[in-house]
Amino acid sequence: MTDDRAFPWARTYDTEQLAAFIEDLWGAASGDSDLDTLDAIEKVIADHRPDEPMTCPLSDLEIEVLASLANGHTRLGAARKASLSEDSVRALLARLYLRLGVQNLTHAVTTALHYGWLPVEKLNIPKPIVVHRMSPQAWKLHYCDRSQKLRERPGEFVTIGPYFSYDGVRRAADRIRKGLIDDFRPAGAFEAVPFTEGGLWSIRARYVGTPSTNAERAAS
Repeated sequence: MTDDRAFPWARTYDTEQLAAFIEDLWGAASGDSDLDTLDAIEKVIADHRPDEPMTCPLSDLEIEVLASLANGHTRLGAARKASLSEDSVRALLARLYLRLGVQNLTHAVTTALHYGWLPVEKLNIPKPIVVHRMSPQAWKLHYCDRSQKLRERPGEFVTIGPYFSYDGVRRAADRIRKGLIDDFRPAGAFEAVPFTEGGLWSIRARYVGTPSTNAERAAS
C-alpha cells in the first residue's frame, strides 16, 4: 500500500522535534499568499527532512573482506576467509579505496562505519583491559612475591608484570637478569624474557640456580 502522507518521516520525530517542525511551518505559512511564502514553506520542509541514506557502493564480498581486515586479520587471513587469493584481496582493496575516495584501510573502515555500510555486528570488538598502574611499593611487593614463587619452583616459568611499554619491560628484564633488583639477586640466578599478550607487556622468568662466580661478582 502506497503511503500518500506528505511528511511520513515526521511521524518518527519525538515530541520536541515534531513541535519545532509544526511551529516553523506555521511561521512560514503566516506570510502572504505568494511564491515567497511557498518558498519559505519548502525551505522549512527541506531543513527538517532527514537526509536520505546513501546507497552502499560496496558488494557483499567487499564488505566481508573489509570486516575481516577491521577485525584484525591480515590480507592473507582475509583472503583465506573469503576463499580468495591474496592478490585478489589486494586488487579488491584498490577498487574499494577508489570507490570510497579513501587512501588506506583505516579511512575505509571509518567511512564504511559512518555511513552504516559496515554493520557494527560484523565487528568483533574486544572488551578493553583495564590495568591500574602499580606504585613503587606495590612493585616491590610484586617482585618479592614473584621471586619467592620462582625459588620455590626452580626451572618453572612465572609471569612478572604487566608493564605498559616495550622499553619498560626490556629494562626490567635486564635488571632482573643482572641482579639489580634486590629480590632477584645474585646476578645470573634468574632468566627473564619480555613477551606481549593482549596488548600488554610482561616478563616470563624462571629461577635457574646458582650463578657463576663472575655473575656473583657483578651483583656485589
